[in-house]
Amino acid sequence: MLKLDDATGEVLWSQSYASPNAENDSAYALALDGSGDIFIAGRVNVEGRLDEIALLKFANVDGELLWTAFDGGAARLDDRALDVAVGPDGDPVVTGLVQNANGTASLLTAKYASADGSPRWGVLTTGLVNDASGDGWIGIDGAGDVLLAGKAWHSSTSYDVLCAKLDGDDGLQLWRIDWTNGTRADDPGGMLVDPAGDLIVVGVTAGDYLTVKLSGANGSRTWLSTYNGPQGWYDVANGVAFGSGGEILVTGFSDGTGTSWDVATLGYDPTTGAQRWARRYDGPAHLTDEARSLALAPGGALYVTGYVYGDVSGMDQVVLAYSHPDLTDAGDLPAAPTPLTAYPNPFNPSTLVSYRLESAADVTLAVHDLAGRSVAVLDGGGREAGWHRVSWDGRDDRGRAATSGTYFLRLTTAAGERRVVKLTLLK
Repeated sequence: MLKLDDATGEVLWSQSYASPNAENDSAYALALDGSGDIFIAGRVNVEGRLDEIALLKFANVDGELLWTAFDGGAARLDDRALDVAVGPDGDPVVTGLVQNANGTASLLTAKYASADGSPRWGVLTTGLVNDASGDGWIGIDGAGDVLLAGKAWHSSTSYDVLCAKLDGDDGLQLWRIDWTNGTRADDPGGMLVDPAGDLIVVGVTAGDYLTVKLSGANGSRTWLSTYNGPQGWYDVANGVAFGSGGEILVTGFSDGTGTSWDVATLGYDPTTGAQRWARRYDGPAHLTDEARSLALAPGGALYVTGYVYGDVSGMDQVVLAYSHPDLTDAGDLPAAPTPLTAYPNPFNPSTLVSYRLESAADVTLAVHDLAGRSVAVLDGGGREAGWHRVSWDGRDDRGRAATSGTYFLRLTTAAGERRVVKLTLLK
């Protein structure tokens, strides 16, 4: 693991870890707490078993290993972490695959004390598909409850999306569903939890992109969207992220006409699931090109990464950059008159607010609490057309730290235009 200077790329420190057997150790996921300390989830080799779920905490300042925590299934077989997240209380929660003696697998989800790595609770969710892909994701909502997604199997419906919600305090299962799109094979490829606590799961259903929003309250379906590429063949979503105003951004690969797999990136309305736009990219060799991940930068640039095939170089890493949310090609929805975004959101300790004006205007940009009271005025006065940016450090107009919770970022203009974005401050 390395820490790099964000301005120069210089290595500030490096750290490695070898298990007692120093064999077959690997890291699979990373999360940061509010102070920037690092949690690494993976697997280690432990005497008397094959592999075990591992969670390690490193100090942000110098990379010092602060503590380690290990866990695994009763069969003592090949277990490994799949994902890790940090809740509002600062404690990490890890989920991983454990192999059972009968050849099946379960999700083991465990919460640890951030201070010393002592276990708080651990829960097994049965029915996970036991394969090498290691499909499993975790998210934590604003109340600290834990949401899980993985891949299940049923003979009548083939692959299904396993989802569950656990109480963040004690691990009690609040609900669990194995979601299926009829009798189609549904194979998840990623998961996010939105600010309202709902799940966004992407993957493939019957050979098309799958993007489904499930209620965090009970797991019921809110909306389902699919994408079938121009060839009508095989299309798989691998990555998901939030865009401007909560837009759902999805990427993966999609069969093109005479181009084999292309990188296909789409934007969906977060409320209805309606497709807003699509971008396709075919590499120079017109062979198999695939995206694995994407992210929206604070300034609005959308980055997509994966691999493409070059003419002579074979498989190459690729990063694509799109202008977003200011997409203006034919077929895109027109941008809102006063786009307003905040990144990151949820945030701790600060968030960067960006807004755009179509023409010069007098504006007021302010943060309000749930009762509608003004907490902090971030910007105001006459502003020219174009993008404007300002940060909020979570303090009110008198310099006092705001409490964790939900706030509303409100942009108003003298002409009566108004745009509101929900903010979540985590501590």
